[in-house]
Amino acid sequence: MASTISTTGPLFQAGGLASGLDTTSIVNSIITSDSAAMTQAQAEQAAYKVQISTVATITSKLQALQSAVDALGTSGLAPIRATSTYADFTVSGSAQSEGISTVQVTKMALAAKLRSGTGFSSAQTDAGLTGSLQFSIDGATVPSTAITVTGLSLSAIAEAINKQVSQVTASVVSDGSKYYLSVSRKSTGYATTDTDPSDALKIVGTDPGLSFQTLQSAQNASLTVDKMTIQSQSNTITGAIPGVTLSLTGQSDAATTVTFASDSSSSAASINNFINAYNDVVTVLASQLQPDPSQAATNNPLAGSYLLSLESDMRSLFSQSVGGSGAVQTLSDLNISLQDDGTIATDKLPYQNTFAEALAADPSGANKLFTTAKTGITALVDALVSKQTDSVSGALVGETKELNSDVSALDGTINYWQTYLDNERTRLTSEFTAMEQTIATLNTASNYLTALFSSSTGSSYKTTSNG
Repeated sequence: MASTISTTGPLFQAGGLASGLDTTSIVNSIITSDSAAMTQAQAEQAAYKVQISTVATITSKLQALQSAVDALGTSGLAPIRATSTYADFTVSGSAQSEGISTVQVTKMALAAKLRSGTGFSSAQTDAGLTGSLQFSIDGATVPSTAITVTGLSLSAIAEAINKQVSQVTASVVSDGSKYYLSVSRKSTGYATTDTDPSDALKIVGTDPGLSFQTLQSAQNASLTVDKMTIQSQSNTITGAIPGVTLSLTGQSDAATTVTFASDSSSSAASINNFINAYNDVVTVLASQLQPDPSQAATNNPLAGSYLLSLESDMRSLFSQSVGGSGAVQTLSDLNISLQDDGTIATDKLPYQNTFAEALAADPSGANKLFTTAKTGITALVDALVSKQTDSVSGALVGETKELNSDVSALDGTINYWQTYLDNERTRLTSEFTAMEQTIATLNTASNYLTALFSSSTGSSYKTTSNG
């Protein structure tokens, strides 16, 4: 019996080793699996950064609230201002009460001025002077080294004076043919305890050849306010009318009547600025203390007793009475009330005067509600904001430092895992590359043997048996 066996493939095969694996995908899958710890650390760090941003937002909102009330802390809701303008002075600030004052300016404060009696042909060349120059202010020699003028030009002397004597200003002036050195005291007037105005500015010691003359004697301001005589080195007068600053501009010696009345023209805008700033703070607090459950995972709300303390301090602004006998003692007396969501609004309380009516009924009390030291709204807000934002002891500052520390600590963890994964990727890539090279070598050997076999016997052969 005869049988036939035939083959059409290579005699030697490498099996599944040459299956064309996607080694890049395999490496990526392994690295992804091994990176779970780093991914968790990155997620925690991102959450901390969101919280840092939230703390910064709360801080910014508190500072905006402080700015809103500080604007009211000086003059209140209805500042009591002068009702007109005047020839001899301007009026700024807010008087403590409405009324009339009489102001009479007899003298304005003037600064002492000296000028060299000697004229010079040039400001830039050697003036030909010898010796030194030294000044006294209000009878006391300026405690600085005397200015040596030998070999200096007028311009150089002026420059030296300006550098060494901070109380005066020196310059070179010209009449068109000659140059002169001019020295003026920066501040007006002279010491009120001194009976000699010339002591305000003097040259002491030997004159080096400038022959200074008095161009303008120092003069103190003189005025009467409600028959009270006032002497001042400055043209800015404070305290004569409580809360008001008079800035003298002339000296007509004429009695001027100044009427002070409440100005509520900007009160609505001012109280709305306060309300909006307050509501901005409590809205951010609410988002942290009562977060939306559907967004909590991405918002990463803050947690801490300092938030509850801040919320309590905000609410306490409404239970604080400024004291005194006026009709306006608290914010609610101005028809400003707390709403169910923690925000505040005006003109929401029933059976009570509107904000405008309450303000008109007691403008002085409304002003004191914000301006009173320690118990006024401005003082309370300032203390509240300081408690949270003080650079040393502020709760929000401390929380930011702690969160930044957590972020820094996770930097180390993330860097460790990143290095590990980079090394692991390098190792796996190297091993798979070696494997591919081995497979490539085996495939080459397989192809060689196949070709050798084919060339010696053909692509097929037969074996015949007789039986």
